This record gives sequence, C-alpha cells and structure tokens, in this order.
Amino acid sequence: MLRWRFVMKLFMKNKWSYSPWMLLPILILTLLQLQLQECMAASAANTDTTTNATCRHATDMWGDPDPNKFYVCSDGGQPLQLECPPGRGFFSGLGYLGCLPYGHWPACRPTEEQVAAQLSAGCDSTTTGHVPSPWASPDPNRFYLCPSTDATPLLLNCAAGRGFVASSEMVGCADWSQWRRQMECEAYY
Repeated sequence: MLRWRFVMKLFMKNKWSYSPWMLLPILILTLLQLQLQECMAASAANTDTTTNATCRHATDMWGDPDPNKFYVCSDGGQPLQLECPPGRGFFSGLGYLGCLPYGHWPACRPTEEQVAAQLSAGCDSTTTGHVPSPWASPDPNRFYLCPSTDATPLLLNCAAGRGFVASSEMVGCADWSQWRRQMECEAYY
C-alpha cells in the first residue's frame, strides 16, 4: 500500500511540473491568435460600407445605382451602405421610398402582365420561327432564356454587380449604371 502512494505521488508530481521551454509554443500560439484576431477586426472595419456622399440630416436615405443597395446616415453622420432583402430593390420616386418587391416597382421594370405574357408564349417557335431572345424577369438580377425551341424557359442570374437589359441597343447583363441608363431609371434612386 505504501508503495502505491509513492508511485501516485511521483505520478502527480511529474504531471504538474513543467519546463519553461514547454510553455514557449503555447505562448507563441496565443500571441499569433491575438494578432490574427486584431487583423480580422481591422479588415472588418475597413470594408467598403460607406460612400463619399455626405449626410444632410439624420434621416437621409438614398439609393445606389445597384438597386440591391442603399445608404442611410449613421448616428455619427456617416453614410452606411445597406442591402435590400432578396427579391426587393431600393426605389425612390413616384411616391415610393425604400426596398420594394421588384414586381411592384412603378417604373424601370417590365410589368407582371408583360412577364406573364412572355412566359405563356415560352420558347414556342411556331409564332416567330426561331428561338426567342432572352427577356427580363421582374427582378433585374435575373432573366429568362430559351435553351432551344419548344423548351421550358430557364430563369438565370446575372453576375454580381450586373442587371439584365433588353432594349433596342443591347440584350444581356450590364453593370448597374448602364442598366439605369438603358432602362431610363436614373431618376429613381
């Protein structure tokens, strides 16, 4: 029994005694982790969420050429960039201000009836003799495309930072400033 106590004391003593050199890797890892956290916090603070515009008063709200984004003034008087929820875009004008569902925009977009008529015609080649050109959906981030005649139209997305335009000058995804010009929508943000 005495022998077991000695072994137990020996084990306990060795278990808790550390060499200073054993603590060095732990100290280095801890310092690296703290530096990494500081770098991440600094990069999060430097994200592009502001604009060069100035706030006139605390309740200012205005849109970006990208209808998915808008700006509000912070308590400190600095503009902050925010995003509308999916399926909504910032519209300012004609009695509206805020993130509206794209289908309810009073301008800049095809009406629900136009989209429904185009979808009902679908990719049927009997009326035109060829595959129809891509056409706009109510959401400017998306568009319809026929992969072939008599096929089901596909709903596709434009790349980030682009909106779909179908005008006499162009058909396809364009940057938001060009989308605004082509859709005659520059007055509504």
